[in-house]
Amino acid sequence: MEVKQAFTDFLEIIPDGAVVINTEGLIVAVNQAAATMFGYSSSSMLEMPLNCLLPEEFREKHDEHLVKFFKHPGRRSMGNGLIFPAVRRDGSKFYVDIMLNQMEIDGELFGIAIARDYTLLKKAEDKIRLELEFEKRQALTDHLTGIMNRRAFTAQLTDEITQLEQHGTPFAVSFIDLDDFKEINDEYGHQYGDEVLQKIAELIRLHSRHTDYVARIGGDEFATIHPMIAASDAEQMMERLRAELVSGIGHAKLPVTLSIGLCQCDKPSEHYTVENIMARADRAMYQAKKEGKNAVVLTG
Repeated sequence: MEVKQAFTDFLEIIPDGAVVINTEGLIVAVNQAAATMFGYSSSSMLEMPLNCLLPEEFREKHDEHLVKFFKHPGRRSMGNGLIFPAVRRDGSKFYVDIMLNQMEIDGELFGIAIARDYTLLKKAEDKIRLELEFEKRQALTDHLTGIMNRRAFTAQLTDEITQLEQHGTPFAVSFIDLDDFKEINDEYGHQYGDEVLQKIAELIRLHSRHTDYVARIGGDEFATIHPMIAASDAEQMMERLRAELVSGIGHAKLPVTLSIGLCQCDKPSEHYTVENIMARADRAMYQAKKEGKNAVVLTG
């Protein structure tokens, strides 16, 4: 039975490109999917050397691999890292993902290659990767203000604790609460309240260092992480931040002030946790409210 007769019907039910070669490296059977992929007709590919489907600079090395392939029977699964450079009839280059196997028919050995256009796979993979990255950013971003959400803040705070324990790197955490924000919602409506929150987030980010982390962790509560900073510097920085925010709020004609609780973390042996740091900063923030609001209170 001729090889073409043995393979043709079988190859056409394969959705990917399929090429059968003999031990001399000549194509003896090919399906329409492979012909379309490489820009030929099926009949024109018969008896063509397989290396004609490769860029010229790869042909000599490919011929060496082909000899080894027939000397050492085996198979290589698709998606297992065998990506070949290829060239279409019009000279355009692309990459294909190959699955290889051998068959013996009537005592004669053949190689069968199932090929997928890796360019298309790469585009699909890139699309999936971008979608996953977008979903990840969405999962870590506050939908209203565009800054970090509580989940992202907690993850970053965990990293800072690790840096302190392992390398002694100090940091500070602040809780920022809008004074009497409920009254703003009650008097002006929730849409205006949302606009206030967006403006406050923008001002906090604007007046923080580029190495700082800014998050919205609740309705009208914000938090910041300030890596590599001493207690005195942290307090001065937060006081400047509060003053700048109040000034910015005034220019924007936003009817709010801010109470800020600041927790300094600089003792590697303290065994800080996310929960106790947040609790300390929260207590300091409420202390600021008790002392008349619109103030910064530091705790260790």
